[in-house]
Amino acid sequence: MAKTAPNIAEPQIKPTPKITVCHNPKTKACGAENIFKGLIEAAEQMNLPVIVEPAKCGCLGTCQEGAYLSFPDLGIFYHKVKMGHIEAILQETVQQGKIVFPLLRLNPLQSIRGDLIWEKATGCIMALDPSMCMVEVAEYLIKFHYDESCGKCAPCRLGIQRLADVIESIRHGQAPANAVAEMESLITLMKQAPYCSFAGKVAHIILSILSNFKEEFEIHIKEKRCPAGVCKMA
Repeated sequence: MAKTAPNIAEPQIKPTPKITVCHNPKTKACGAENIFKGLIEAAEQMNLPVIVEPAKCGCLGTCQEGAYLSFPDLGIFYHKVKMGHIEAILQETVQQGKIVFPLLRLNPLQSIRGDLIWEKATGCIMALDPSMCMVEVAEYLIKFHYDESCGKCAPCRLGIQRLADVIESIRHGQAPANAVAEMESLITLMKQAPYCSFAGKVAHIILSILSNFKEEFEIHIKEKRCPAGVCKMA
């Protein structure tokens, strides 16, 4: 009777760990530029394979929580990172997969999306992974807030709905050439005319995404494609 060869499991190749940093050479307040360079230099000195990339981030450099780091493979953010934290981050988190809890960003008041940082006061917004489509993020956020609106005033009730329709059409390659201009007009109306601050809060976060990632919106509209490969075009 012929013997069956035993199944030999193929070795699994672990992906190279990735860190993204709220890297903006024009801003100096939080030291993110030095953190970005410091991580690359320290990883090279430790002969540690790691990918350090600029995060998909919009920031004026005035936030109090930076520098921000994200670990897309672990699904976590670090905040208030300083140069002295770099060695611990590489040794503990990258090499051993452990969390440096004093740096872990936990915000119980921000429950919109776990893969996004949003600071209302400064307008800082950062995605967990650079491969995220910010048009998709904008659509998710506007529809999330639409369900939260009381609907008593037109700027909020109609403004959020129309803004959701425009963003949805952009995602599917069906938006007219003036879609960004219409979004900006709707956002202005929502900030200035409602009875309460809810519509303005919604408009603020969408404006931050649009202002910092307008090129992504324009590519969806003009070229009918999603740079991140997330959106299905008609």
